Amino acid sequence: MQEKQLLKEGKPPWNILSKLLSYLPTKDPDLIMGPGIGEDAAVIRFKDGFLIIHSDPITAATKRIGWLSIHVAANDIATRGAKPRWFLPVVMLPPNTSLDVAEQIFAEMGEAARSLDGVIIGGHTEITPGLPRPIVSMTAIGYSHDRVILTKNAKPGDKVLAIGRVGGEGTGVIAWDFEEKLLSLGISKDVINRAKKYAYEISVIDVALSMKYYANSMHDPTEGGLLQGLREIALASKTLIVIDKDKIRIDYVVEEITKQLGLDPLKILSSGLLLATVAETHIDEAIKVLEEKGYEYSIIGEVKQPDPAGRVIVRSNTEEYIVEEDIIDEIYKLW
Repeated sequence: MQEKQLLKEGKPPWNILSKLLSYLPTKDPDLIMGPGIGEDAAVIRFKDGFLIIHSDPITAATKRIGWLSIHVAANDIATRGAKPRWFLPVVMLPPNTSLDVAEQIFAEMGEAARSLDGVIIGGHTEITPGLPRPIVSMTAIGYSHDRVILTKNAKPGDKVLAIGRVGGEGTGVIAWDFEEKLLSLGISKDVINRAKKYAYEISVIDVALSMKYYANSMHDPTEGGLLQGLREIALASKTLIVIDKDKIRIDYVVEEITKQLGLDPLKILSSGLLLATVAETHIDEAIKVLEEKGYEYSIIGEVKQPDPAGRVIVRSNTEEYIVEEDIIDEIYKLW
């Protein structure tokens, strides 16, 4: 008898997801971009422009999930080059959840949506049997009249930019959900409080819209962190990406917390970080915009030749390895 294949935490591998998607209708003349590896949001032709739609659940955090749900979904609209405007949350609460917890989640969603000039247009709320903790799944919608950016449009010769904080979202989640564990490891209260602030600094909307006319491809790395984000760009664009690990900036708070927990900062939730591939002809203009706006960035590598396997080579002064399988986010180890 054939042994059953069991699925692990996090995103399913692309070969399994492709099989699952094969059961679904995904063809429509107005569907410009449907389900695809690394593609942050659907693109639908609508009137004189395009609707951009994306859904994302918050499953690896228990605190600040209302705030996270809005911003994580909004980022995936922005990486298409559109401003997120409309939101539909699905809020699932375990039995016997206190009203205070429910109110906190909704207050956070309201606060986050208002910070983006967005509105909640519908959704669903329920008390869900068997659920161990609250989960919010958010759908975000935006509209673009002009250029729409796709993950698959990374081109050989593009420079790879990492803009923002690597591992900041994951570190913020850890600081909120595992504070006692961090204190027991000797991490100072000051470092933990700094990390908690990172949970609020996860929006890439402004920087993504600033890069809209310079980048060939943009991607918001969430589960699996920076390395999975690069892997998804490589797979979507069917290219080989080579990265210089020594060029990747790691914030000292992220470094201290991940080191003490034995986690790889390149493999944890990284909303707030924008990955962009920019052609050589536009790189100077892109850097000028980033520096004028005061964004932290690094040129960490280059898109090389076509590669159907969508591999990422990571090099440094001390090691070299290939990322050729999907990465399970390191934060799941803590659960």
